Amino acid sequence: MRCLRIGAVLLVVLAGASCGSTAKSASSATRGSQVGTSNTTAPAKSMWKLVTVSDSNKLIALSCPSATLCIAVDDGGNALASSDPTGGPSAWHQVAIDAGNTLNAISCPTTSECVAVDNTGDVVASTDPTGGPSAWKVANVDSNYVFDGVSCPNPNLCVAVDEEGNVVTSRNPTGPASAWKAVAVDGSNGFDAVTCATPQLCVGTDDHAHVLVSINPTGPTSAWTAADVAGAADGSNVVNGVSCPSTNLCVTSSSGGAGELILTSTAPTGGASSWKKVSGAANNVPFEDIACPTTSLCVAEDPATDVITSTDPTGPASAWKGAVDEGKPNHLGGSVSCPTTSFCALVGNNDVVTSTNP
Repeated sequence: MRCLRIGAVLLVVLAGASCGSTAKSASSATRGSQVGTSNTTAPAKSMWKLVTVSDSNKLIALSCPSATLCIAVDDGGNALASSDPTGGPSAWHQVAIDAGNTLNAISCPTTSECVAVDNTGDVVASTDPTGGPSAWKVANVDSNYVFDGVSCPNPNLCVAVDEEGNVVTSRNPTGPASAWKAVAVDGSNGFDAVTCATPQLCVGTDDHAHVLVSINPTGPTSAWTAADVAGAADGSNVVNGVSCPSTNLCVTSSSGGAGELILTSTAPTGGASSWKKVSGAANNVPFEDIACPTTSLCVAEDPATDVITSTDPTGPASAWKGAVDEGKPNHLGGSVSCPTTSFCALVGNNDVVTSTNP
């Protein structure tokens, strides 16, 4: 995740990109407390639990391959693992895996493989993500460029993106640096995020109003197609986190000169015209990150410290509801992971927020 790349609000409820945050307000939730709902339209049954973990750094991202394993990463080069993500602070165990660097994204395609990327072009991978420091291997695969996203649709393919417009891929993600290949895809634009619904469909987003789509993500530059989906005349809109629960649905959002938009497509390879724009949803703020475990549930974070959900993500603005107000103003950052419809986890600053009924 990047912090205010171009003055656009770079969202969210809870994650921890290296943006600053204000002190906890008097109404902030305490450790292990249940987090209240943000408005009367929110589902009453939606229960979210906030836990402050003992990490002096800011949590940036997390990946939960199952409801019984989450791996979070922070801006100090640490991984925090939990086999009981809904537990208390003691359920999270920290290990230094990339000392001194900021780990910006992580993807765990299975409980026995995780791949993280950092701000110096490193991939940090493990086949035993709950193990100690020696269980993680660091490989510099992208010069000293800043990675902003990584997605691994299966253990044999990972796709990472950086702030220089490059896509870096590997069919042996836990292998040496030579197992990774970089391709210049997005000119001078910087990627913001990437997701791969399958090995045959990956969708990236950038800081100039584009989504970039490929059905052959390990291919050459020409294997990726860019589409201006936000519609800002100056290309100023940042397109943020993206989730594709299937090859027939992708959901993202953008902010900038074209306004605050939710963007959805049921044919993501169909070019700009295949993306639907909705404004005025969720307090008219974009999402920093979003996870859609199915086509009928999306969970997102916004900069007003809200968790936003929809059971009809291609619907109108009213289809998006505030599910919970985490209660910490300016709790900036953004990462959410939902391996199933019955479990979601989010991180931000030193906090983990979970729900077994999102």
